Amino acid sequence: MTDSGIPAMAPGALTPVAGKVEEVRDEAALGRLRIDLPAAESLLEQIQRTRMRAGDLMRDGRKLDAPLRFGDNWIGQIMSERLRTVAVDKDGGVSPVLRQFHELLDSVEAVVRLAAGLYRTTDEQAAGELHRAAGRIGAQFGQNGTQP
Repeated sequence: MTDSGIPAMAPGALTPVAGKVEEVRDEAALGRLRIDLPAAESLLEQIQRTRMRAGDLMRDGRKLDAPLRFGDNWIGQIMSERLRTVAVDKDGGVSPVLRQFHELLDSVEAVVRLAAGLYRTTDEQAAGELHRAAGRIGAQFGQNGTQP
């Protein structure tokens, strides 16, 4: 806690958690961690909801980077600046922690996908989607490009 009674946010508050996520990722990459598909799908759904909520909070938090009107006296000015700092200060505000949390969720999602065998590279995924699209076009227009 700070002298003002507001909890201090450490700039690297999520660093230990990120380190643990990396350890788990390494275990999944070595095949020592497996997650069955239904559990992975459930986790991925929850991660997505949490990521969306964190994104909403980050977006809405930008509105806090404005002077608050507590009056045109020195007490009002001090209160306004302190609350704005708690919300958006790069070294101790909520916004940087939310950004770190959002990035951490990306890492957790990657670990779940890897452990469930759902991990594919972007190139593999794009090639698969292109192949499926070409197949749909081929089925729609026939193999020689004419409509059936």
